Amino acid sequence: MRRGWWSGGFAVVLAWGLCSAAHAQAQAQSPVDPRAAFRACDAHAFLALSIARNYLMSDRNRGLVMPQVEGSPLGRAMAEDLFERVESGAIKHPGQFAADTLFKCAGEMKLRVGATREHAAVCFTRTDVAFLLHTERSKGTERQRAVSNVSAKLTSRSLYPMGLIAQVTEAVYTPAQLPNLQQLMGAVAWGCIHQRPGAASAASAASAASAASAASAASSR
Repeated sequence: MRRGWWSGGFAVVLAWGLCSAAHAQAQAQSPVDPRAAFRACDAHAFLALSIARNYLMSDRNRGLVMPQVEGSPLGRAMAEDLFERVESGAIKHPGQFAADTLFKCAGEMKLRVGATREHAAVCFTRTDVAFLLHTERSKGTERQRAVSNVSAKLTSRSLYPMGLIAQVTEAVYTPAQLPNLQQLMGAVAWGCIHQRPGAASAASAASAASAASAASAASSR
């Protein structure tokens, strides 16, 4: 079994995901507060991303997922839904599950995402860049070495362009203190979603989505 680069930080990422989702869901009970509704959908999407990433990067090992979500009805339901949809072939990479979760929540909360589901899936997948660079700095890795390490792990340039890696490197290494990982991943995902690609970049997003599926399959082998 290959757990891959993501698994080492899964417990931490999932822990804040479960906490954020529960807190945001409680705040969003009032339908008149769109900001609370947005926070709830954002938290749900990132929780879905964390669960799907660990499951798909561990050769579909449910034993690495269920103990982490057993105290959360939301987490358990999300994990069970993921298992079924992966087995049916409906979900092929983690960003796709996160995007589906976001759009489901947005529909329930009467929110507009502002991007296609396919483009959102690519954007969630690109948070890998933030996660890895944050991990590199937390380990004390020198800036240029961190860029080299991350670009060597994330090899699809349609999915992980060097411009994005450079931009996130600035966000991670320029501040005096290590930035908050949750906020960093959110900034990468939503900055990408709000780009609103036109016809040409939509084709690029389709190519990137295919690359994400291939990358996920390769990482799990």
